[in-house]
Amino acid sequence: MKRNERRRRVLAMGALVVASGLGGGVSAGSGPCARAASVATLSGPKEPGEPLHVTGRVFAPNGTTPAAGVLLYVYHTDARGHYNRWPGTGPRLKGWMKTGTDGRYEYRTIRPAAYPGGTTAAHVHTQMWGAGVPPQYGTDLLFEGDPHLSQDERRRSAAAGRFAFIRPVERDAQGVWRAVHDIRLKSSGDRFEDNTMHGLEPCGVRP
Repeated sequence: MKRNERRRRVLAMGALVVASGLGGGVSAGSGPCARAASVATLSGPKEPGEPLHVTGRVFAPNGTTPAAGVLLYVYHTDARGHYNRWPGTGPRLKGWMKTGTDGRYEYRTIRPAAYPGGTTAAHVHTQMWGAGVPPQYGTDLLFEGDPHLSQDERRRSAAAGRFAFIRPVERDAQGVWRAVHDIRLKSSGDRFEDNTMHGLEPCGVRP
């Protein structure tokens, strides 16, 4: 086989691999993404609040294939319902993870509180991106039993089946709240506002 013909076949195979993946995307980036592992700790031992341990898996858009090497960024309010002590600044409780070969991730933090004086249920925000994975919002993690859960949230969560985002949370013998949150990737990315770029920018990623 001639060299040019071999080169054309290699390029064609590469194009096929890209086309059969999760769509156009971005690389893992630098900064905290380059150091990310499948496990992250968001809060220190002196952080006020009740400890929370979340585990889960990220799956491809088909809902069955584990998505390995996906960057996962999560953030949430503190035990008083604030993202930070100073308005207009990024969240204080946050962390970056990179899913393992089986799509697994986990993080340890404290249970978030609802916004002060509001009616929004307590939640953990999720963002995802990576090679072949366009930057996108994942489902927020919500907790069963929260009095602020809306009927629309309950309906959408139930419709998601195994990827329901309102999750049961149980306290273990050590007093740690535990929840499982499986997430399904989308084929297309999302538009990020400036105030939601605090997970992407430190990694040198632009949607």
